[in-house]
Amino acid sequence: MSGFAPDRYTCAMKHALKSAAILLALTATGCSSGARIAKTNDKLRLERETLREQIEQLESENAELEAKVSELSRQSDASPSDDIIAALPRVASIELTRFCSVWTEGGASEARFFLVPKDGRGRFVQAVGKAGVTVADYGELAEPIELEGIERNEKIEPIGMRTLSALELRDSFVSGLSGSSYMINVPLTETPSSGVIFSAWFEDAITGELHRVGRLVEVSH
Repeated sequence: MSGFAPDRYTCAMKHALKSAAILLALTATGCSSGARIAKTNDKLRLERETLREQIEQLESENAELEAKVSELSRQSDASPSDDIIAALPRVASIELTRFCSVWTEGGASEARFFLVPKDGRGRFVQAVGKAGVTVADYGELAEPIELEGIERNEKIEPIGMRTLSALELRDSFVSGLSGSSYMINVPLTETPSSGVIFSAWFEDAITGELHRVGRLVEVSH
């Protein structure tokens, strides 16, 4: 009987190892399935969030269109009162904030304008109309100049210019801790030496008024 003990022991070991291998395989399969399920759930949550944002955007655009239709209907029926006309926001001036800067990376430079239209009380007001911005290297100028309207100065060679339509200006709107503004990015043809002149203009599509502003911006290297 003792001669058969090693064979029984070997068989038992093989059976135990086989059972352990099957258990490990099942465990691995279960983990893999769980990971796939979790990944699928994450994808579904992302798609649901994206759809929710798209629905909110469409609802906002629809509400805006309804407001425009209602406004046109009222205009055809009767003229607004003097009080309403006086209360309507209008751009009285424009400002370039202290956040205007020049960004250089990988040998390429870009000017970042932060344009703020203001009403008669100095508050931000949304603007409807065309806008333009110009950048000039201040370090290359032999004498001081007016910062406003540098695009009209024949002595200045701009290193960056851009004109925006009313829709492009609207799409450039940003809002955050620093307040509301229109952020306009302008690629530069060269990296400025020390300081640059930021100049901007805005032509109001409602009043026809043309507003200009300029600002000197230091460039750090």
